Amino acid sequence: MILEQGEFIQPKQGFNHAHLIIKSFGIIEQILDWCKRELVSEWRWQLKEVSTHQRQGEYIFYFDSERDYLAFVLKWS
Repeated sequence: MILEQGEFIQPKQGFNHAHLIIKSFGIIEQILDWCKRELVSEWRWQLKEVSTHQRQGEYIFYFDSERDYLAFVLKWS
């Protein structure tokens, strides 16, 4: 199932917020490094579609904290 950016995603059990991003090949490592440095509460991510040189990947990020969720949305959306 391919989700559209901005489509409502049910947060994973135990997390209050979720956000889908669609990114080019090679960007996910930068995003994960940023999350490890900047986020203060629990978070997780899920691979929906792997990125290739020909197509973008789809990833869902889950957050406990509204602060982390909003920081992520502002930085990576």
